[in-house]
Amino acid sequence: MTIKKLYDENFAASYQLAQYAFRFTDDQQHQDGLRTLFKHSTVYGAFFDQQLASQIIATPLKVQLFNQIFDMAGIGFVSSDPSFRGQGNIDQLMQQMLVDCYENGILLSYLDPFSYPFYRRYGYELTFERICYDVKSSEWPDSPKSDGYVRRLTWEKAKDAIKQIDQRSDQHKHGGVLREDWWYEYKFSISHTYYFAIYYNEQDQAEGYLIYQIENGKFNCTRWLNLTGAAYKGLNRYIASHKDSTDRIVYEKGYDKNEGFFLQDKPITQATIRPEMMARIVDIEAFLRKCSLKNLKESFAITIEKDKYAPWNEGTFELIKAEAEQPEIRKVTATQLPELKISVQRFAQLFLGYCSINELVFHELVQVDEKIVDTIKQLTPQQVPILEDYF
Repeated sequence: MTIKKLYDENFAASYQLAQYAFRFTDDQQHQDGLRTLFKHSTVYGAFFDQQLASQIIATPLKVQLFNQIFDMAGIGFVSSDPSFRGQGNIDQLMQQMLVDCYENGILLSYLDPFSYPFYRRYGYELTFERICYDVKSSEWPDSPKSDGYVRRLTWEKAKDAIKQIDQRSDQHKHGGVLREDWWYEYKFSISHTYYFAIYYNEQDQAEGYLIYQIENGKFNCTRWLNLTGAAYKGLNRYIASHKDSTDRIVYEKGYDKNEGFFLQDKPITQATIRPEMMARIVDIEAFLRKCSLKNLKESFAITIEKDKYAPWNEGTFELIKAEAEQPEIRKVTATQLPELKISVQRFAQLFLGYCSINELVFHELVQVDEKIVDTIKQLTPQQVPILEDYF
C-alpha cells in the first residue's frame, strides 16, 4: 500500500470512489461540488497497484473560540473500496492527516461520523448536537407583521447580504465555521440548489436571511439567521406563508439549548435532538497557549495519558498563574500541582464547552483534585458550541 496526496489528475478516481461509497446522484452538480472541495482541500489516498483503495478529504477552515480564530481541518468523504476494507488504510490516512495538521499549526479537526466508536479511536469525540422540527405546515406558529419586508432573491443578489449578516451576528460564533468566499459558493450555490429570502428593515437594510428548499411537499429550512427581533418575525411569517402550498415544514439547526419557545403563543410541541459532529484537539499544548486563559485563579496541571494517533499530546502540561497575563504553559515529566487527568476526547468536550467539569466528574470520566474544580469551571466556556456546516 502507498499513501500519497491526490491532485487534479486523480480527481476522476476520487470522485468515482466517493460516489460509490456515498451513493449520491452522479450528475454535473455533484461533480462540480466535489471538484470545488477537492481544489480547496488536501486529499489523502491509499493506493494498491495504482488503484485508489481509500481516501479522506481534509478541508482547511477557520473557526472562532475564546474570541480568537483557530485553524481547523474539516474531514469528509472518508471512503474505501469494499475490496480493500479491513487492511488499515483509514488508520494510516488519519495518522498522516493528523501529523500534517500538527506540523502546519492546525489545532482543531471536525468531522461528521458514520460511527462514533470508529472515530473515537482517532481522538475525536461528540461535541455538537442538532435539533430538528418536522411539523405539519398548518401547525407552524405564525408571527405578527413586522415593519420591514422580505424579498426572495437569487444567490448572486442575496450573497452579499448573507455574508454581511453572518459577519455582524454574534450567533453560532463559538465553535462555528467562519466562512470564506469559496465556502459560501460551495455550500449554497455549487453543490446544492436553494431559495434565498432576505429580511429588510424600513431603511432597506438587511437584518436576516433564510436559506431553504421546497421538495416533495416539504419546506426545508437549511439556515435561518436574524440580527433583530423584527427580522425573526418577518422571516417566520414568510415561512408560515407556505402553509397552503406545502404539507410539512422542516427546520434543522445546531442545538444551543435555548429554543425561544417564549416567543410563540403556541410553541411547537415536538422536536428531535440528536448527536451530530465530533471534534478533536490536534495539539494540546499549542491549543492551551492560544486560548484566552487570563482568568486562571490557581496553577494546576492537565495530564493526557494516551493519544495513539497524536502521541505529542501524551504527558502533563502545567498551567502556571501569572498576574494580569496569560498563564505560562509548560510540558513536564512530573508535577506537584493539583491535577486534572483527562482523555484527549474529554479534553475537547470540556474546552469547547460541550461538557462542564461538573458533568465529567459526576459521570467519573475524569480524575481531578477537588480544589481546582472551580478554577477549571471559570476557565472553560459556559456556552455550548454550535456548528451549522458539514464536510
